[in-house]
Amino acid sequence: MSNVRVATRYASALMELTNEQKKSNAIAEDLLIVKNAVDSSRELRNVLASPVIKKDKKQAILRDMFKKKISEVVLGYIDEIVVKGRENILGEILAQYFVLRDEQLGIVRVSVKTSVEFSTKQENELVKQLEAMTKKKIEIAFSLDKTLKGGFIARVGDTVLDGSIKRQLEILKIKLKQGSFNN
Repeated sequence: MSNVRVATRYASALMELTNEQKKSNAIAEDLLIVKNAVDSSRELRNVLASPVIKKDKKQAILRDMFKKKISEVVLGYIDEIVVKGRENILGEILAQYFVLRDEQLGIVRVSVKTSVEFSTKQENELVKQLEAMTKKKIEIAFSLDKTLKGGFIARVGDTVLDGSIKRQLEILKIKLKQGSFNN
């Protein structure tokens, strides 16, 4: 079974747990702390993936790292992941959890690359248009891409909205060619 499928199953169970606990926001904050630690620490990922380090040692390391930062519910869940031998995909499980949580809350995460900084008004207008298009709440992350000559490229899930100058010129070129062949 692929890691994505396994991670999704564990993330679904985690989603059920957070819904049962009626503290989904607090638990999500704790899970984000763990996810950020796993994502940012290569050493931690190596420890989790190591077949040489015993499960009880991994549990002790994780408990020691997070005991003062996260709730006992989340620590218990992480312990269970280690007991089941899935600690090597903990980062993937947590990533899938946040995907499921966003779906449950009706949130779509959008990444936008721009050639220049957008003004607050431009950002708000883009968010409004994307919310109208997706009919969901938009959480947007902007980044600068100096290779763009102008405009922006937005990624909404698997969909790419290319509003770059380069793309607009490509479309114009195609339309001009089509017009010249139709005469």
